Amino acid sequence: MTDVASPSTVTFWLPGRSQAPPETPVVLHGGHPGTGLRLQATRSTATRVRELGEGVSEVVFGTHGEPFSLTVAIPATDTVAWWRPGSTVRDATIPPSWAGPEDVTALRGLPLGALLAPRDATRLVYALDAGTSVTSVRAGLVEETADFAIMVTVDGSGIPGEVRLLLDTSGRPFPEAVAAAGHWLQGEHGHRAVPGAEDPVLCTWYFAHQHVTADAVLAQADRAAAMGFGTLIVDDGWQTTSHGRGYGSCGDWEIAQEKFPDAAGLVEALHDRGLRTMWWIGTPFLGHQAKARNLGFSTLRDKPELQAQVLDPRDPAARAHLAERLEEIMARTAADGLKLDFLEEFEDKAAPGSVAAAVDTMAEIVSRLRALGREPLIEFREPYVHPAVGRYASMIRVGDCPLNALQNRIGILDLRLARPGTPIHSDPIMWAEGDSAERVAHHLINSLLGVPQVSVDLTRLTDDQSDALTFWLGVWRGHRDLLLHGRLTPERPDLLYPVVRADEDGRHFVARYAPHAIRIPQGEWTELLVANADDSAPILLNEGGDLRADLETWDARGRRTAVGEIALTAGPHVLAVPSGGLARLRRTSAG
Repeated sequence: MTDVASPSTVTFWLPGRSQAPPETPVVLHGGHPGTGLRLQATRSTATRVRELGEGVSEVVFGTHGEPFSLTVAIPATDTVAWWRPGSTVRDATIPPSWAGPEDVTALRGLPLGALLAPRDATRLVYALDAGTSVTSVRAGLVEETADFAIMVTVDGSGIPGEVRLLLDTSGRPFPEAVAAAGHWLQGEHGHRAVPGAEDPVLCTWYFAHQHVTADAVLAQADRAAAMGFGTLIVDDGWQTTSHGRGYGSCGDWEIAQEKFPDAAGLVEALHDRGLRTMWWIGTPFLGHQAKARNLGFSTLRDKPELQAQVLDPRDPAARAHLAERLEEIMARTAADGLKLDFLEEFEDKAAPGSVAAAVDTMAEIVSRLRALGREPLIEFREPYVHPAVGRYASMIRVGDCPLNALQNRIGILDLRLARPGTPIHSDPIMWAEGDSAERVAHHLINSLLGVPQVSVDLTRLTDDQSDALTFWLGVWRGHRDLLLHGRLTPERPDLLYPVVRADEDGRHFVARYAPHAIRIPQGEWTELLVANADDSAPILLNEGGDLRADLETWDARGRRTAVGEIALTAGPHVLAVPSGGLARLRRTSAG
């Protein structure tokens, strides 16, 4: 490695590193003074360094199409944690440099990370663009030197190309620096903007599973429309009469007439109620019972535990079959979109080019659906969130996490930052039959900064649960633009975001998930809303000046619990907000 001012190389022990090709220093000019940032890489055809701003550099390596590696290191001074995006990622830790590497592809994960400093600042943010190549990333603390190192290996494709690296040592606040890296990584291809992608979704999966029928869907429709849902996803089960949770029927993509005798009529009935319809697709699977299994398509592997094989996206016939079947179901039913599931299964180390072929398959599917005359809604989910494939989606969903409000919150916020501008949906929110209104509200507040998806039988809710769902969907709809498009500030990523705020034009919405104090906004703010997803009702407000405001509070069911005027002084102030409830302060004067 080399300091920006020094050509000397630094080495450290790693498992198997002695067999790795040698890396040579890359000089970063003067863009990172005083940070101790160092970079080295294996041989490239050319290396270009460009300063994008103070403390921000882009390094572009020309590659020969053979494996390429680079290492970044920086002194771990004032380091708090190593952050990476994703609902299942272990945040709030500093791993050792010898910890196992993780593979990132266009179908799995994002090559982006941030070394956090105190007070939500950043020590280093990196992002890497290697196209559809498999990228192995190992990051952690070097015990011998207290440096933090990021080691990247890009598999060879056999075709000359480029690897782009972003390094940010500006020290900018965490949300600002990570969002900027996300913008850099996705460039102009973030996602497909489609009407309805930011509407709440009712999904059938968690409450119906493969027992879903047209009658069961219609039974939800009127309530769903009244509550403010905009889209209904008919999940796994529409294509099979089996209830065994396997994927043996996938691949034909024909409607099970016994359960959906008039699928086009169902879509029309939902449209009449103001609801869009999306069909679930187990995209890569060729089921053991599917008629298409006899058509001779190439497959990557068999998954007997799922009762299915995985189609090989490199096979033109397999790709054409999949695209034709999805086009046909959309055309025949006049549906609004598809939930494309399990794309990560197309990844296969033993099948070179399978990831790139899967990306091309998504491009072909979307192109054919657009040719039907309207922009289709397309849902992807974690882990296939990389811009190389994510640009074909109109929405990205947090990975499966039933009843896990914390994981939903982390996934939404991480993806909001790493995939800026893309509508990020929660995993469908569910709750237990006996859960209270407060618990229902906590689930909804944890998804407040994304687009809420819900999967409960609306016809079986208790009055308390129905009130909580109706109230919080109403709050979300009423403040949708602020929550989704205001300036997003998730606080303390090292503590998994106990407080999150969105603000725009003097309006502030704060979600509280732990017994932490809430900072009163600085400057000439007009409105402050506080959603309380913690079990404690008293909330400490601090760091504000003398002012007066009109105050209203509501409980988890949306019942008003207080109304009046409040005078805030320069010191701390205790505000009573019921658990699962909401407070609204409208500023009337200063002092």
